[in-house]
Amino acid sequence: MLSGREILKLIKGKKLLIDPFDENIVRENGVDLRIGDEVAVLLNNPSPLDPDRIGELDLKEYFKVLKIDDSFILQPYMKVLVTTLEYIKMPDNVGGLVELRSTFARLGLSIPPTVIDAGFEGQITLEVHGGAFPVVLKKGMRFAHVVFMEVKGEPVPYRGRYQRQKGVTLPK
Repeated sequence: MLSGREILKLIKGKKLLIDPFDENIVRENGVDLRIGDEVAVLLNNPSPLDPDRIGELDLKEYFKVLKIDDSFILQPYMKVLVTTLEYIKMPDNVGGLVELRSTFARLGLSIPPTVIDAGFEGQITLEVHGGAFPVVLKKGMRFAHVVFMEVKGEPVPYRGRYQRQKGVTLPK
């Protein structure tokens, strides 16, 4: 796991790009990620979604994408996809693991473990699960935390279909 000082060295050496960048988001052993300007609400659709046929489906039946001007209210037990404000370009030898900031976990929210692969570039799309009561999510709010780890051995950089994604990216 890289320390905040090591992360700053990567950023200053232009090996790790975080845009927009603010030194206040660099923490003791990671970087806080802020809520961007899009959210996709997962709709309750009784039609089964076959992951092998996603390219053939109209995803508007399963997701409603909304712009966040100021804030969004996450209703109890609602599931949404949220984009980060930050666009990240990872070095080929550094990966990341994203988790919810503890303040939001203490409010009952959760996110599945999210990996940022070495070599990935783009905004991060996070799945967020609501808790027992409504919670206000504000654009620009520090929401998630990513820890960075150096890849041991010969790295295999990410070159997948989500490379250079911007905004909430639905399944491909």
